[in-house]
Amino acid sequence: MSAHTGSTPPALTRFVTDDMEQVREYLGRIYGTRLLIGRVSEGSSRLALSVVDAGSFVTTDLTLPGTQNCRNQDIETVRIGVVVSGTVTIDDGDAVNRYGPGDALVATFPRDDLVSHAEELRIRTVSLPLDLLADVAGVALNGEPPRLLSRSPLGPDASRTIAGTLALTDELLSGPAAGHPLVVGNAARLLAAGVLATFPTTLTLREEARADHAGATPVVLRLATAYIEEHYAEPDLSLARIAAAACATPRAVQYAFRRHHDITPMGYVRRVRLAAAHADLLAADPAAGATVSAIAARWGFYHLGRFSAYYRRVYGHTPRTTLAT
Repeated sequence: MSAHTGSTPPALTRFVTDDMEQVREYLGRIYGTRLLIGRVSEGSSRLALSVVDAGSFVTTDLTLPGTQNCRNQDIETVRIGVVVSGTVTIDDGDAVNRYGPGDALVATFPRDDLVSHAEELRIRTVSLPLDLLADVAGVALNGEPPRLLSRSPLGPDASRTIAGTLALTDELLSGPAAGHPLVVGNAARLLAAGVLATFPTTLTLREEARADHAGATPVVLRLATAYIEEHYAEPDLSLARIAAAACATPRAVQYAFRRHHDITPMGYVRRVRLAAAHADLLAADPAAGATVSAIAARWGFYHLGRFSAYYRRVYGHTPRTTLAT
């Protein structure tokens, strides 16, 4: 993405189709060539996509038909989403998170390798270059690349922040000054500031980290762990909810888990859910129609290959072996 210049408004494109090959081709072109779309359920409605390309950023309004599984790899832009309707579950290899209407999320971050499972999803997104976020944060991009600390926002207020920023940007870009480069440039910086205020990354981890380190006590860990053990079956369990239950900031909870368990909070949630899937596999009867994929999906693991890899790493054999015993 390059800076938008000149006096013409940002380009608006609308696309509607029920041809799944066109869906794959178009989404790959918009979101990256490594976005792979899996099976789409029968009787799906049409895909609808509106794209505003402002040069320095791109916003989209996407309606995905039916049930879809996608994979993102090596996409270098930062893409933030706000769910309008339906649900999406993202497995980034560290944690499995489920999002519903009103939730904000990080759809892609540089060097991601993730899979997602969408059901009747409509989502608003904005894509920004990483160097713009670094510039707004006042951080030089040299040495170790920035890291995303959580795909989920820092609480419900943070979700509303990014949703409001997107709405304000839409208003700016639909007004009479939309073609002015100052309007577009400042809209891009506004979006970047909203992203930095909503999601924890190492771009903004400076002095506040000291207070979070101090708050990462065993008491915080105990409260957070107890809450996870009680609520792990709930698909909307998030870092913000865990932190609120532990009376700590999300970063303090992250530090506590890293310090004492060498794992992220949502990674711990995945571990507990994997144990639940293991128990279900042991108790299930394949002769009665039980399947590995259905049990995995019950616990939020929609990518069967990744679930099998997690499972083998922990239990030493495949989930199919457990089901068959």
